[in-house]
Amino acid sequence: MRASPGIRRGEAGFLTRQGSRLAGGLLAAALAAAGCGVGADTIPETRYFVIDYTLPPAPVNPGHTLPVSVGVDPFRSDAVYRTEKIVFRKVPYRVDFYPYERWGARPDEFVTDRLIDHLLASSRFREVVRATGGIQADYLVRGRVKRFEEVDSPDGRKYSALAEIEITVADRRTGAVLLQKRISRTTPAKVKAPQKFVDAMAENLKGLLTEATDHIAEAVARHHKGGQP
Repeated sequence: MRASPGIRRGEAGFLTRQGSRLAGGLLAAALAAAGCGVGADTIPETRYFVIDYTLPPAPVNPGHTLPVSVGVDPFRSDAVYRTEKIVFRKVPYRVDFYPYERWGARPDEFVTDRLIDHLLASSRFREVVRATGGIQADYLVRGRVKRFEEVDSPDGRKYSALAEIEITVADRRTGAVLLQKRISRTTPAKVKAPQKFVDAMAENLKGLLTEATDHIAEAVARHHKGGQP
């Protein structure tokens, strides 16, 4: 015997009422959860930090300044550092990230900007430019960030800022590589991240790029005095 259309409508109505009760229950549970401290207002604020410091320019000395231009390519970085998240490492084979403390830019961007500052402040070259947009230069500096992180001691009581970069200097016209070097530097931090670690990293990077600038200047001067360019 076929069920009447009226019975079908009654069944459908029953299922609809049950679905409404279920949806209402889920909404009530969600609202209750929101009232129990998991709302958006309880999420910590994300803080951003920059690496910035002042470099007094060296006195301009015509006999010290090379009549050449140096271009700096934007640095690259190993995969784990292609982020604004601050990396820390407790053991050599594992990396972690701070959830709410971040760099204001990626480490490769910091290193590129600050290296240009160092090269300009050294007064060793006629011109220092960012090698983008088709700008030509006599020499080209390229680099890669290999490490840029907080390193914790095994007992968790000591913290250090570690930065390591690779730099290459080439004659732009011939492509000849004049320098290829990896430089690493570590500076102790007074306390764990963020602020004191950021201070330590700024000091660390300043020393690292001072050393890199000296190596670049020596390589360019050696090549230039050899009759090129």
